[in-house]
Amino acid sequence: MDDELYFPLDALVDPHRLATATEQLLERVQLAFERTRQLALHTFAGSADPWYDGCRKQRDIGADSDYDILNPELRGTYFEEVFGLMPFKPFRARLMSLDPAVCYSIHRDQTPRYHIAIKTTPQARFVFTERQRIVHIPADGRVYFVDTREEHTAFNGGTEPRIHLVVGGADRERA
Repeated sequence: MDDELYFPLDALVDPHRLATATEQLLERVQLAFERTRQLALHTFAGSADPWYDGCRKQRDIGADSDYDILNPELRGTYFEEVFGLMPFKPFRARLMSLDPAVCYSIHRDQTPRYHIAIKTTPQARFVFTERQRIVHIPADGRVYFVDTREEHTAFNGGTEPRIHLVVGGADRERA
């Protein structure tokens, strides 16, 4: 059932404040990489490149949980407030933008992810390939558990970039 793959938590954020904070941040710091652009909001002690070290492929970075320090430039911002609302200790949070007409390769993540849609369209979807489920995360201020340990992809069939705040955290019980 879909409720095992994704479901909203009780945590709510102000979607307008999050969109504004994201826009302001992206005016100062660019997203890395083409097509599947990212910006790390959490880093690790001693990072030489805190905005981008956590954006690399899983095989190149080690454990998600190592990225558990809020980027110092985000202290006192709405991002820090958002992480304080989480009912778990967040780690490896990233802003992830999926450009129009782009699709991720099919993969599994080592840990589940929590998604907050900041900017999206109905044409931006997750596909859980083994379960043959298609999921849309709306930009409604809700924090969604997404079991990305399941084989999946994401695509943006819209004409505007899809931007999510993607957060790692402790595994939740399945619904």
